[in-house]
Amino acid sequence: MGPTAQLVISLGKTTAQILAEFSPIPGLYPAVEALVGIIELCEGVSHNRNAARCLRDRCHHVVIALRDGCENKLDGSMAAALDSAIDCLVDIQTRMDSWVHVGKFQGFTRQKAIKAEIERCFSALNDCLMKFQLASQIEIHSWQAIFATSAKHDHLELMDSMSELKDIQVASSTKVEENLEMTRQMMKMMQEFMSENKKSAERTHHGISKNLWKLQCQSGELMPDLHLKSGEVRRVSDQPIKWTNAMDIYEGIYLEEAKVYIKCLRVVDANEDSLRRFKREVKIWAEIWRLDRGEYILPFYGFAQNDGPFPYMVSPWQKHGHVLEYVKAYDSQVDYDRLIKRIALGIHFLHCTMKPPVVHGVIRAENIYINDEGNPLLADFGVSQIVTDISGIPFTQSHGVIQSYRWFAPEVCIGEGSLSPSSDIYAYGMTVLEVLTHQQPYSHIRHATEVVIKSSAGEFPRRPTDSRVIERGLDDKLWTLLARCWSKRPDARPTIKQVIHGLH
Repeated sequence: MGPTAQLVISLGKTTAQILAEFSPIPGLYPAVEALVGIIELCEGVSHNRNAARCLRDRCHHVVIALRDGCENKLDGSMAAALDSAIDCLVDIQTRMDSWVHVGKFQGFTRQKAIKAEIERCFSALNDCLMKFQLASQIEIHSWQAIFATSAKHDHLELMDSMSELKDIQVASSTKVEENLEMTRQMMKMMQEFMSENKKSAERTHHGISKNLWKLQCQSGELMPDLHLKSGEVRRVSDQPIKWTNAMDIYEGIYLEEAKVYIKCLRVVDANEDSLRRFKREVKIWAEIWRLDRGEYILPFYGFAQNDGPFPYMVSPWQKHGHVLEYVKAYDSQVDYDRLIKRIALGIHFLHCTMKPPVVHGVIRAENIYINDEGNPLLADFGVSQIVTDISGIPFTQSHGVIQSYRWFAPEVCIGEGSLSPSSDIYAYGMTVLEVLTHQQPYSHIRHATEVVIKSSAGEFPRRPTDSRVIERGLDDKLWTLLARCWSKRPDARPTIKQVIHGLH
């Protein structure tokens, strides 16, 4: 039994006392041996500790029932009961041995599975006792209640552990790149715990949030559930800090650590239709992150619709703001050739890398953010299609979208508004002009509706003659390329591959 066996206790007795008590009973020794093994193993179970101890005590009571049965009768039925109980106890000992050897990180992720195994062990013992009439229904129900209480205590202890920094440090010492699936399971469980604690236990919720953020950073994985309904994000500004045609943008905090944009889509209401549509879009967002990893596309942390009348999307904060703000602030330091090339590469990712192709829909400077390295990141792709699907109204006819007419291809503004890779190319051309001039397209025209008339007639924006605009890169070659992008017929416009080739 080892030198520590005398220190291990069950029902107030050491393993040595248990051996002395039961060994004289004929045929009971294998059951006692299994019980002692269970008692000793139980001390090494780090997670589900309360439920494991409850199972240990139940096994002890089973051996007591077997002893009493053997003392009262030793017929064929009792021998069968003894054999059946021994099989159960040995099986429990084997299972508990596997729980002991679960590492701390894996123990977090297997908490539910181990709890289910313990429940099955209880059921097997109960079936055995009932079959041979060694326990009453009342006794079995009593043990079920005790187990439920023990499992609840385990759950609360695990949530406390999740919120403690030391536990996440132990977990993250494992190479997460080699244990990606385990990391995803860990993040999923932590996110579920956040939902349970967002109202009742602020300290625990806060700790789990911070540790979940660390796991996300270490693993490079998005949240398992991109529907952020567990208090993952909160607003810190009462009023929008920015506005776009379709969105109010607030400052927020994600997982109590990261500053984020909260983009409220004010052109649609938060309801079951919007929830279904966003859940469909999640697969595309997740795939884009998997392939791009924030190289050309602004990462998407998730969506929610539990804070006000409108659904909202969450993306990481970019201190430089959108591209027009950036070029105005750092004009003399900006490499404009590189900037417009990388915007084109972002469109190439959506059109060519993604299968099927993803149409952005609203390419313009305010939908392109600049990261810490000065690289542009396309944002808010697909919003136009989401609005159309939810509202049943073409995006171009939605409230507040009229100002984007300056970037829309003629076919987008006519009829139902046909969005396509070709319309993205048109908008890219207008965005390049916007970035190089620091002004919106057709800046000499006051009303956006008049722009639609001009573009539908094939009239281009006026070519800038300002020397600084030319210095930024708007030479004859680039102007010719932009003019091709603005072709009235979609099939006359270059593909994004041809655009990139033309930028060399």
